[in-house]
Amino acid sequence: MRQQIAQQPPVIRIDDLSFRFEHGPPVLEAVQLEVAARDFAVIIGPNGAGKTTLFRMINKLEEPDEGTLKIGETVDLAYVDQTRDALD
Repeated sequence: MRQQIAQQPPVIRIDDLSFRFEHGPPVLEAVQLEVAARDFAVIIGPNGAGKTTLFRMINKLEEPDEGTLKIGETVDLAYVDQTRDALD
């Protein structure tokens, strides 16, 4: 017998997120993403695809031009910035 697991709301939800740098082409366009509790998410893509910009938005270091980004109250984010400027 298969046990049903109650579906939890996502801990990170991104709806129609778009971003462009001033006078530039779109870096992110209509991004959709949901991350559930205990999920591991991997974002891959070529240089210039917007991966770092997306992580900067998730960490509230950039604001999207359009769309919504919701992060659960109990989420504890951690990542290593590719420039590593904050490391001693």
